[in-house]
Amino acid sequence: MVWLHGGGFTAGSSVELPSYDGENLTKKGDVVVVTVNHRLNVLGYLDLSAFGEKYRNSANAGLMDLVMALQWVKQNITQFGGDPNNVTIFGQSGGGGKVTSLMNAPSAKGLFHKAIVQSGSYITSFTEKKLAQKVGAALLEELKLQPNQVDSLQKISYERLNAASKKALRKVSESLKGEGRPAFGIGWGPVLDGNFLPYQPSEPAAIELSKNIPLLVGTTKTEFGPFNPANRANTMEEVKTSLQKRYSDKADSYMAAVKKAYPETSKPSDYLDVEIGFRAGAIRQANQKAAVAGAAPVYMYLFTWSSPVNDGMYKSMHCMEIPFVFNNISRCEEMTGGGPEAHALADKMSLAWINFAKTGDPNHKGLPKWPQYNAGNGSAMIFDTASQVKNHHDKELIDIATGKPVVASAATR
Repeated sequence: MVWLHGGGFTAGSSVELPSYDGENLTKKGDVVVVTVNHRLNVLGYLDLSAFGEKYRNSANAGLMDLVMALQWVKQNITQFGGDPNNVTIFGQSGGGGKVTSLMNAPSAKGLFHKAIVQSGSYITSFTEKKLAQKVGAALLEELKLQPNQVDSLQKISYERLNAASKKALRKVSESLKGEGRPAFGIGWGPVLDGNFLPYQPSEPAAIELSKNIPLLVGTTKTEFGPFNPANRANTMEEVKTSLQKRYSDKADSYMAAVKKAYPETSKPSDYLDVEIGFRAGAIRQANQKAAVAGAAPVYMYLFTWSSPVNDGMYKSMHCMEIPFVFNNISRCEEMTGGGPEAHALADKMSLAWINFAKTGDPNHKGLPKWPQYNAGNGSAMIFDTASQVKNHHDKELIDIATGKPVVASAATR
C-alpha cells in the first residue's frame, strides 16, 4: 500500500501528520506500507518545456517522482515482504489528486493494481500546456532571466524561486482575468504536457488506461465546512438568512434536503456546513468509471462520524478519516478523542482498506454488505458509529446545491 500525502501539489510531506504512520496498518493486515516524498510546487510542476528539449518533462516532474517510486516498489518490495504484483496507491486530498493523475499516466500503467481516492476527486482536467508555459515565462521575467539563461535556475535558492513563483502565478492569473477568461485554479499541479499526461481525464483513451483498476472513492461529510465563518450560526433564523443568500427561494428545500439526507441533523450549523463540492466530485469520478463497460468495480464511501473534541467543533472535517484508515486513533487523540467508538470504527475502516488492497473488495464481516457502486444504485457505505449502506441518500441535496444533477461525463456514456 503506497500512501501519497496531501497538501495539494504544493505542500505537505510523508511524515507531516501522525495519522500517516503505517505501523498499525502493517501489523493488522500483513501489508507493507510505503510512504514517499516528492518534488512539489515550483520544484515539481514548473513548465519550462518552451526553453529546450532538456526541459520537455519539467511540467510533471513531481508526478514522475511518484512513478519512479512505484518502479522502485516493483523492483524492491519483495525484500520487505511485499508483492510487486499487488500494489495499491492511496491518498487523501492532494494525495487523492495524485492517485487520479497516476491513473491517467501511461508510464504508471502496470505499476499499481488498485486505487483509493480520499477527498481528492477535485481534478477534472489538467492544466493546458500553453497556460503552464506562461507561468514558466513569467517566472523568468520575475527573476530577470532571459530564455537562454534558464539553466541558471538551478543555482537560485528555493526561497527566491518560491517567492518569484508566487508572483508569476499572480501575474498570469491577473492577465487571464484581463482577457475575461476564468483564472480559478491557476497554481501548481498536473499539466497536459502531451507526454507524461497525453489525455484529459474525461477522454476515452485516459479512461481506458485505468479501466481494470478497482477504485475506492469517497469524502467526509463536512470537509472544510466547520471552519468557514459563514457556516457559524446559533439560531435557525441565522441559518435561513444565510441559506437565502446562497440559494434564494430554494433555501427551505435545501434545509429539508439536509434533514432528509442526514436525519441526525440537530444544531443550526448542521444545516450549513455539509460539504457539497468534494462529494459531488467523488460521485462524478465514480460515475465516470462505473459507466465503462467491463470496468473494474467501484466502491463509494462517506465518512460522517463527528469528533467529540472541542465540543464537537471539528465534526467530520477534512483529514478526519485518516487516523481511522491507518488505525491510529491513539496517535491522534487531539482529533479523534481516543474513545471506544473511535477505536471500533477504526477497526472496521482499516480492515476495509486492507481487504480492498488485497482483493479489490473492501467487504468484511464487521460491516453491512457493501455493494459495488454505479450511477443507478448510488450506493455508499456511510462510516459512522453505526455504519450503514445508503443509496442516493443526498442526491436531492446535491442537485439543489449545484443547480444540476451530477452525471457521468459524455465521453463515458
